[in-house]
Amino acid sequence: MATTSEIAEQLKVSKQPIMLIYAFNSTGKTKLSVEYKNISKTQDGKHSGVYYNAYSEDLFRWENDEENGNEDMRLEILQSSLNPYFSSIIESPELLEEKLAPYLPKYTYEFDVNQNPEIGIDAVRFSRDGESNIKISRGEERIFIWSFFLTLFEADAWTGEQDAHFFIDDPVSSMDDHNIFITANSIIKLIDDKIVSKSEKRIFVTTHHIGLFSILSDRLMNSTHKNSTKRNILSVHNNELQLKNHDKDVFLYHLYLMQIIKECIDEKKLWDSILLC
Repeated sequence: MATTSEIAEQLKVSKQPIMLIYAFNSTGKTKLSVEYKNISKTQDGKHSGVYYNAYSEDLFRWENDEENGNEDMRLEILQSSLNPYFSSIIESPELLEEKLAPYLPKYTYEFDVNQNPEIGIDAVRFSRDGESNIKISRGEERIFIWSFFLTLFEADAWTGEQDAHFFIDDPVSSMDDHNIFITANSIIKLIDDKIVSKSEKRIFVTTHHIGLFSILSDRLMNSTHKNSTKRNILSVHNNELQLKNHDKDVFLYHLYLMQIIKECIDEKKLWDSILLC
């Protein structure tokens, strides 16, 4: 059993290039990614890797312009340490188009570009069927943000900076099954392009989605990445975290769920026995 800090330290010490981690929602995956970010900072306090998690998504905020009947509605991007790297997307827009294309977006978009290169992009505006400044669906929004970060992951601007690892936490929220397959493919491509060519780089993928975990697991364990990949299950027991290696060929979700239920029942029986004593 361990705390989030201790689990993060386990990940850091392992040196395994590719780490897949399955966990139920509310187990602490996002907290784990934040903890890993904190313990992996450089000596001068800078991030050594790039992260996609709930905090990344929170950098994108809708300005609905209610006062003017939504005429100037846009998806604003809050300033963060990532802003200086947005130039790679501005200068090479085809990179983002390439990431979005497999999802077959039904909208077009344009950026509000800030003249200050340290800020890069202030907001994103979307259009569809001749209507400008529209609000896209939550699923479309998540796909756009994921593709935006995926483009940043592959940008050359990171060379020598925040280049040690990628930490991807649950990129498939609000996506349908078809788009989950596309997202899995994009992660595999990222691994093929970055992990093979730069053996010192690491990638962590955490998810509550059994489909994404299974697809990635199957693809990686039947590829040249097999020996570089470690599959894990993150769980909570008595308010403490446990990271277990999953070394079986197939992750059978229903059997795992039955095991969890049995543990809960056994724990309740033990507690009831203690109370009766």
